[in-house]
Amino acid sequence: MPFVVADMNYEEKKMQELIESNPELKQFADEWDKEYEFRKKLVVARKEAGITQKQLGMLSGLDYRAISRAESNEDISPTLKTLIKYLNAIGYDLDIVKVAQ
Repeated sequence: MPFVVADMNYEEKKMQELIESNPELKQFADEWDKEYEFRKKLVVARKEAGITQKQLGMLSGLDYRAISRAESNEDISPTLKTLIKYLNAIGYDLDIVKVAQ
């Protein structure tokens, strides 16, 4: 669940205030949110391609556990090689885009 929530209860509001008041904690939360959203996009892209995790494994050569870890919000981040194989198998490419500041 991302840290930014529209309808927050008291505890969530206090947590958000704490995050906003601490630059290091805010950076951590922002990075966590980005990773969470990226992993969700992986799942959406795979499903939109009509490919199951098992099929993705056959197409990419990736082990089922690597696919599951890439899609889940575990502490283990997928390697760049895993991401490239995953994305190529579902018809996507990895690119670097400059963020407007």
